[in-house]
Amino acid sequence: MLTSRIDTEPQRLDYLDSVRGIAAMMVVIYHFIGWNWPDYTKFHVASMVFNGADAVSFFFVLSGFVLSYKYFQSDKEIKMGNYIYKRILRLYPAFIFTIIVNYLYWNRALLLEGNCIPVLKDMFLNNDQKLWEELAMVRLAHKFYIPGWTLGVEMVLSLVVPALVYLSRKNIKMIWWVIPMSIFIENHFSSFALHFVLGIMLAYYYPQIKEYDFSKSKYWKFRYFIALIVFLLFSVRHIRRIFPFGSTYDSVAEYLNIDMFHYTGIASALILLFIINNRPAQKILTNGLWLFLGKISYSVYLAHWLVVVHVMKYWDHYIAMFPNFYLGFFCLLLLVILITITCATLMYYFIEKPFRNRNFIYLIFNILNVIAISN
Repeated sequence: MLTSRIDTEPQRLDYLDSVRGIAAMMVVIYHFIGWNWPDYTKFHVASMVFNGADAVSFFFVLSGFVLSYKYFQSDKEIKMGNYIYKRILRLYPAFIFTIIVNYLYWNRALLLEGNCIPVLKDMFLNNDQKLWEELAMVRLAHKFYIPGWTLGVEMVLSLVVPALVYLSRKNIKMIWWVIPMSIFIENHFSSFALHFVLGIMLAYYYPQIKEYDFSKSKYWKFRYFIALIVFLLFSVRHIRRIFPFGSTYDSVAEYLNIDMFHYTGIASALILLFIINNRPAQKILTNGLWLFLGKISYSVYLAHWLVVVHVMKYWDHYIAMFPNFYLGFFCLLLLVILITITCATLMYYFIEKPFRNRNFIYLIFNILNVIAISN
């Protein structure tokens, strides 16, 4: 049981924001590569490096850590109402803006023809395209913003974190039962519950992990082998596409209900453990560029999809502008990254950041109240 809690606000770990930013850029590159890569084998090798699909695993482990960290490093009481309020303001405003922009993009033909009323009527009244479910993050198969399913998982599991923190404060062994449950209970959230629990456990043991001298441990001589294992676990989804494991593995995995995200969850936890313990890595990650990328990482994740979709929709037109396919490919990738960062920066400063300010929320409510009274 931890005994080193303090009453003051725990130290903010800025380098973790940078890691989140890097993971978000991996998702951007992965979605671009995955859409239009000319050689199948090269694509899967590249996807093992720019492993954006499983960077989602890292997001979930990191969320479990960040959401519970301050409660383990201090005696701060968990106020559920305030916690939910902050989670809603953290996730929903920018997400709702993203869904609306994506919705208008996919209905742009009607808008350009001047049919604004039918589009807006369907959007807000008829709900023919299930927009309201998507806006509320309760639609598992998103139509307008495909990666939105991850945010639904994030929202649901983040609401469970206070209960897991409470149990962990009583006895850390009380949350171990979530690990086998996450493997053997089959539903949409079970495999990702493992990620959050691993993140919470890392937050609980943070003081010990931070001070542990790995170079003096008996595991130091196996460090390269451990790094290889972590890479293989993190990339197992793509390794399996290149080198199928065979029907025996498939039968055992199906019987044990082992999901590929279980592997990537464990790998993500080990990567996070390494970063927490490694001061040189932390120093690199506190570089201004990485910190800025971390600051806008959520907006990067939200903004990139529409940029990638638009480029791919007109791919043949854009790629024909270049004398060489590979030159065009990498130039368009760079363009997608730059446009994504630009859009994400604007979204962060004009949508995401203002809605984290309580005074801004009060201002919005007062304006709406004045409008309602005047009508």
